Amino acid sequence: MANREGFDILSDGAIIPVDSSKGKALKIGVIADAHGNLTALEAVMDAISAAAPDFVVNLGDLVSGPFDPAGSAEVQMRSGYLTIAGNHERQLQDHSEGAFDVLARPLLKPDHWAWITSLPATLTLCDGDVFACHGSPAGGDLDYLLEDVTSGRAALDTDAAIRPRLAGIGSASLVLCGHTHTPRMVAVDGVLIVNPGSVGMPCYRDRGATPHIMEAGSPLARYAIVQRDKAGWSAELHGVPYNYEIAARQAEAFGFPAFAHAARTGRLMPS
Repeated sequence: MANREGFDILSDGAIIPVDSSKGKALKIGVIADAHGNLTALEAVMDAISAAAPDFVVNLGDLVSGPFDPAGSAEVQMRSGYLTIAGNHERQLQDHSEGAFDVLARPLLKPDHWAWITSLPATLTLCDGDVFACHGSPAGGDLDYLLEDVTSGRAALDTDAAIRPRLAGIGSASLVLCGHTHTPRMVAVDGVLIVNPGSVGMPCYRDRGATPHIMEAGSPLARYAIVQRDKAGWSAELHGVPYNYEIAARQAEAFGFPAFAHAARTGRLMPS
């Protein structure tokens, strides 16, 4: 797997593999939304390593969660993965009052902070053929690229709704996104969009302007493998088992029983 020495660093923060071209066969590992769940993260990293990708992209929301913020920061920081900031990395820095960010701040070390503050919001990879973001290219790190949540649950949105959210991807034929914790692969106008789901937090409840819930339905730790060959891009969505009882007990120790239930079941605790 390539390390950072094999990449050009551009002035806008994007990182592009030096030896990539749009016609070259390629395999990419994709993760998102670890949320500090180190036990799930290590299981996913082992599975990805066995798949032997050319490189791995980490789509943000790295450490904020009731599990092991500092331990997961250390592992992700030293992974060699191409990593972007999610909304929680921004919130850690601007002191938004998310409960998980408040929990994580005092546990992070100075080198963790230096790493987090260095992360770009998006990446353009493979000579412009791949665009990576946390939320959506046009809407930022809190935007849902593929989902309609007006019913209170996540449903796949229409091509017409997704299309304007892709503004800004340039010539990319593959878009990698996270944020919704919902594994999906969708094609719109010849662009394959892949959300690997969440490594470490399989469900959550959003009580914002449009209240809704996201549930993966199982405690599996999620990741994706995408490949390019002569026919174009293909993707596989994966769920890997891990010792979720460790994560559940960490959540209980931090005073988050609902997320202990989520770690064990992949579902929200009944109201």
